[in-house]
Amino acid sequence: MAQSEFAPEPLSPEEVGSGPRLIYLHQEYPATLDPQNTSAFVGQLAMEMFDTLVTYEIDPATGIADQTNIVPRLASSWEISDDNKTLTFHLNPDARFWDGSPVTAEDVYWSIERALVGRMGWGTTQIETGGIFSVDQMEVVDPQTLAITYPDGLGRYSLRNFASMSLTVMSKAACEAGRAEGDEWCVDWIKTNAMGSGPYMLGEQQSGEYIVAVANEDYWGPAKPYYSEVLFRVVPEAQTRMLLLESGEAQIGFLTPNEYSVLQNSPNAKVFSVPSQQDVAVLRWKPDTAPFDDPKIREAVIKAIPYQRLVNEVCAGFCTPVQNLVGVNTPGYVAEPDFATDIEAAKALVAESSYAGDVPSFDVPVIDGSTHMAAGIIIQDALREIGLDMQIQPLTQNAFDEIAWGQRDLKVSIHSMGPWWNDFLYWAYWMYRTDSATNHIQYSNETLDENVLAALLIPQENEAEYMELQDEVLEILNGEHLAAPLYQVNWNVAVSSEVCNVNKFPWGTIAFSWLRPCV
Repeated sequence: MAQSEFAPEPLSPEEVGSGPRLIYLHQEYPATLDPQNTSAFVGQLAMEMFDTLVTYEIDPATGIADQTNIVPRLASSWEISDDNKTLTFHLNPDARFWDGSPVTAEDVYWSIERALVGRMGWGTTQIETGGIFSVDQMEVVDPQTLAITYPDGLGRYSLRNFASMSLTVMSKAACEAGRAEGDEWCVDWIKTNAMGSGPYMLGEQQSGEYIVAVANEDYWGPAKPYYSEVLFRVVPEAQTRMLLLESGEAQIGFLTPNEYSVLQNSPNAKVFSVPSQQDVAVLRWKPDTAPFDDPKIREAVIKAIPYQRLVNEVCAGFCTPVQNLVGVNTPGYVAEPDFATDIEAAKALVAESSYAGDVPSFDVPVIDGSTHMAAGIIIQDALREIGLDMQIQPLTQNAFDEIAWGQRDLKVSIHSMGPWWNDFLYWAYWMYRTDSATNHIQYSNETLDENVLAALLIPQENEAEYMELQDEVLEILNGEHLAAPLYQVNWNVAVSSEVCNVNKFPWGTIAFSWLRPCV
């Protein structure tokens, strides 16, 4: 994704919001605009409409945000107490919501309280991974000052978590004025309303079709928006999205590998592709379920998977080979030789197993038509070669969600998560911790649970201590052959050849206020 032109120029007052409309294509319409209860679409909207206390420095050589390099946004400064237990933010007095009212510490307090007390799902857990579990930890010192206390000390994510969409700041007053009776935390109000302080303001909406974000010409922050509007347009079919980008009728879109393969040769569009942080797609299984209760079967499956074929055929090259559960650009990555295709060794392991000659079949539920379905078909073909019968169970999105998320009752699962942090133990926290919502196979290991929770409290600079915990968790997962890393998911996006300064923040969001026309 290297792009030497990444160097956003400051705008004069008359240039702010003076550019043409951008059209951003997405496959679905969001059920809510709630930044604490997000889909990828809402996450992109949230980072345009709301501000966070801090943000990440963008690497000028690549346009990729560095999560370990924290810079001011709503907070002009902050300090950490000598005992590492209190983080105090000082808000920028110039920060204003769209209605002109100041952004205050009370708004920050309320926005976090909303998630912790209102239990906003994914956003609540994200806040808790940074070490805030109760509103009692927060104190509004004065209108511009908020202090947060961490009884066990600030951890690995405590400061940088304040740049995540779950910690975007909303206007308490606007919510209280607009909400209906009984809607204490504005859950219904924020489905179609917003009052933020960000560079783009909520404009016209047509349910199921589009949402318009309008440039905030009075934006208080340094990254002023150039483009006058961003039209977030819903186009369900990837092929149609590709044609709109190829013709120049749209400027930004997320597609599938087949469409990216076409657009990378188009004069009207360019494709950016970079490994996503610790986003490793895996085939994983519950180890007490037949036939995976035999370690030799687990190892045989790992050796039978055609890893390069998955990269070539499922991703069309728009993902990255990976030989570990740790991502290729994640701290601690080492290529593990076990994760390499060896059909003959796989056959021998099946023959040595307790199921030799009579391996029971097993089901893998997947969403019909998804990338995971495509991967499953290739894996199914490879396992037949070693005498294993893997049955693919195609489901609708809703039916799959009920089994995976509602019941957490998958015996075997193909899964990629898209974690916020580029840390393996954070990924393991979500994928394998006993009570995690994304532990769809209900795996449980006491040591793993202890390590992923302990990792949250290790400061970023204590890398050796963190890696000791990581190695122990890897020894459990890799040593016991509990999953196979299929490939590392790439962040892919197609952008008009006329738009420059394309950037990548966590979870695949783009800071639209940094975009500029190519010259």
